Amino acid sequence: MQNSISIRILGQEYRIRTSGDHAYVQALSKYINEMVADVQRQGNAVTTMDVIAMTMLNMADDVNKSRTELQSFKEALEKRFSQLIEKIDARTALDPWDVRGPS
Repeated sequence: MQNSISIRILGQEYRIRTSGDHAYVQALSKYINEMVADVQRQGNAVTTMDVIAMTMLNMADDVNKSRTELQSFKEALEKRFSQLIEKIDARTALDPWDVRGPS
């Protein structure tokens, strides 16, 4: 079921329909406004379109950095899991029935 929620971005009110969590949508709106305020404080954007474009570039940069970090984390986990699996395989190959008992 979709509900209507009101958010404000760049001083403009928007009514959107969502089946998502209203608190989450409000948090997204707050994040956007914080990013916009950062761009406006820098003073490089003159028009509203400049502010929007710079905000979008900053957000895209954040997303790209997050994706890169996530990929690095996944690769590190895969490497560590492979190392652990190799250790387990080596241990079970030497003593498949664990006849030596616990170490």
